[in-house]
Amino acid sequence: MNNNWVGAGVWAGWRLTTDHPASSYGQPVLVDPDGRSYGPDDVRIKVYNADLARRIGSSPQAIRGRIDRGTLPPYDGVDGAGRSYWFEGTVKDVK
Repeated sequence: MNNNWVGAGVWAGWRLTTDHPASSYGQPVLVDPDGRSYGPDDVRIKVYNADLARRIGSSPQAIRGRIDRGTLPPYDGVDGAGRSYWFEGTVKDVK
């Protein structure tokens, strides 16, 4: 078993490992005590159009317009429901 890290204390039972079906090409995954795996997309905060619009006092339609004009960065990804999102770090300084 290739455990790159095994948790202790509040992290007891958690491990970072490449010995899991969710690991591919030697990339480690975080595995919880119940055996569920988490990759970077599962742990990073995702910000959707409506979330960003509320944060900056705008509308989702205005957000889409800003993307089209290039005053907002392109989306970082699309979730399983087909909704586009940014990671928090991508839009943390957007005003």
